[in-house]
Amino acid sequence: MVVTSTSIDSLPNEILISILSYFPALQLLPLTTTSHRIHDLILLILHYRIFETGALKGHQLLLEAFHTSNRGEGYSICESLSTKPLNSSPEQLSSSLSDLADLYTSFRPLKHSSDRSVFRTGLADGAGWVVPIPAAPQPSPSNDPEDNKGKEDKLVSQDILLESHELFSQLCTRVNLVKGSPRRGLFHSCVSVGEGILRVWRDWLAEQAKCEGGGNGDILWADSKKTVGLRVKVVERDAVPVGPPFRAGEERDVSYTLFYEGVLPHLFY
Repeated sequence: MVVTSTSIDSLPNEILISILSYFPALQLLPLTTTSHRIHDLILLILHYRIFETGALKGHQLLLEAFHTSNRGEGYSICESLSTKPLNSSPEQLSSSLSDLADLYTSFRPLKHSSDRSVFRTGLADGAGWVVPIPAAPQPSPSNDPEDNKGKEDKLVSQDILLESHELFSQLCTRVNLVKGSPRRGLFHSCVSVGEGILRVWRDWLAEQAKCEGGGNGDILWADSKKTVGLRVKVVERDAVPVGPPFRAGEERDVSYTLFYEGVLPHLFY
């Protein structure tokens, strides 16, 4: 009796994908060195997972951005816009795992008519919940009707005031993925996607404000690993001096408003 051995290479792609799909991402990554075929199939699986995460089925993405001296300013719910596609089949696939590092899902923070809320973890009926708490009212960036044209009035914004001696301002950013619950206003779980501190420099703000549309497409990264990025529009405001008049050679007091046009989290799990 002759026994014919069957190698893994003889299995069709559908079966291999079905087997590999049971593994979490961190266990799939070492398997990519097995062969070019396994590498391409794992790339497709991870790319699909990123698309599924970006769709946020049953989940919401929350953005917190606030001055380092003003914690608990509140969060904004973000709507999913798009995820950059890769090629759709192993035969056409020319990408690599390194391309996944540059694959982000675009979101837009939503501005609500009511005040934003902060949230804390708590217990309800013996289960873990995230409970939103009303935040303190936030001042409007400007009362000038000319400052609220187009889409600006639909974007979440942040005021930046730099006195004559200040070269930069710092913003804390946190992005969390939460799962909704049947009880309105409560979340079942909260997973941190990324957090960091943005240093917004005076010169950079001035350059962005001069560009057409309030920016040149630069992305502010919240951390060195580029886990979360913010695409902003910068508009200069008339600053009200908070100190004595500056002397010759000193910088003047300046005021800007950052409009958050997009959030770019790396949803790779």
